[in-house]
Amino acid sequence: MNERLQSGFSLIEMLAALTILALAGVALMNALTTSTRSAALAREMTLAQIAAQNLLSEQILDTDPGQMRERSGEYALGGQAFAWALEIESTGQPDLVRLRLVISDPETEAVYQALETLRRTS
Repeated sequence: MNERLQSGFSLIEMLAALTILALAGVALMNALTTSTRSAALAREMTLAQIAAQNLLSEQILDTDPGQMRERSGEYALGGQAFAWALEIESTGQPDLVRLRLVISDPETEAVYQALETLRRTS
C-alpha cells in the first residue's frame, strides 16, 4: 500500500468554510442595513421633536393669548420638511385652553410627534 501524506484542505472542507463565511457575510450585511435604518429613523424623530418644541414655543410666545386659533403649515429643519397642525381644545376652565401640536410627514401623514400644553387665555 502506498500511503501519501496529505497537506492542505480537501475540496469539501473548502466549500464548507466558504459557505460558513458567506452566511456570516449575509448576517453582517443584514445587521448593517438594520442599523442604518434605525439611525435614519432616530434622526427623523429627533428632528421632529425639536421642530415640535420650536413651533409650540413660537405659538405660545408670538400669539396674544386671546387670539389663539388653530393653525397648520409646513416647517423645515435639518433638510427635512414636516407638516404641523396646532389644535386648541377647551379644558372646562374659563381661562384655560389645551394646545396640541402634531408633527407629521407631509407625504404619508404619519405622525412623528405630538406635544400638549396648557395656556391661559387672559
